[in-house]
Amino acid sequence: MKSLILGSLLFLTGVSASAQETVKLEVTEKGFVPNEINVKPGADVVLEVTRRTDQTCSTEIQVPSKKINEKLPLNKTVTIALGKLEKGEIRFGCGMNMMDGGKIFVR
Repeated sequence: MKSLILGSLLFLTGVSASAQETVKLEVTEKGFVPNEINVKPGADVVLEVTRRTDQTCSTEIQVPSKKINEKLPLNKTVTIALGKLEKGEIRFGCGMNMMDGGKIFVR
């Protein structure tokens, strides 16, 4: 009964019990676009990253705090699940640490 009431309240207020935020990123000649991302704390965050150029060293993306390092094939979207994020800042960048990638602000 309690779960039925809670589910009804969540539905009526528009709050999802397991919210997911999907963020689309591209790697261009300018680097990661966008390079600043804002997400809500507690949401499951998923990055969809597409490398559009061979003109940079960003053939991989790394998220050091999440121990993620993924190859980025040219013109193919790679999905990266970051999980639920707590308030703070998460950095991401190329696999060689040569290019200032970007930041995810969780607030």
